[in-house]
This record gives sequence, structure tokens and C-alpha cells, in this order.
Amino acid sequence: MSKLIKINKGNEIQPHYEKAYNFINEHLPTTYVDLTISCLTKKGYPIPNKTLIRNVRNKSIFRNDILLALVEVADENKKAIEKIKLLTS
Repeated sequence: MSKLIKINKGNEIQPHYEKAYNFINEHLPTTYVDLTISCLTKKGYPIPNKTLIRNVRNKSIFRNDILLALVEVADENKKAIEKIKLLTS
């Protein structure tokens, strides 16, 4: 069996990905997995595994389609919270 060599590029993350992850960390709801699945299926993507979504959220795997869906779910959550604050004040 061959040994696999993991190439570690360090923590080189592009700035737009870093902004996306900061936005996700701040605004993503705790029930994000099912919301992300429904967002992806609306766009016509095949249903991803829930573990795959969690791995993208934790920066273990980079998938642009799932990252975009996570940002959209976080944006919807942010807008809903702002609307609730506006209506209750």
C-alpha cells in the first residue's frame, strides 16, 4: 500500500473566502444544514450529504456551491433578525 503524502499549504485562504466564512460565523443559524439542503435543491443541485455541508462549514472541504448556499442562508437569517428587531421596537 502506498503512503499518501498530504501537502500542507498552510493557512493560505483567499480574502473573499475569509469574508464569506466571517459572515457565516456571525449570521448562520444553528439549524443551517437542512436550510442549506433546501437552498441547493431549489437551484437544481443534487442533494448533498449533511456531513459534507458541515465539513464545508468547518473549512475541512472547499466547495463553492455549498459555500454560496451557506452564505445565502446566513443572509436570509440576518434579514429575518433585522426585520424582527424592526417590528418589535
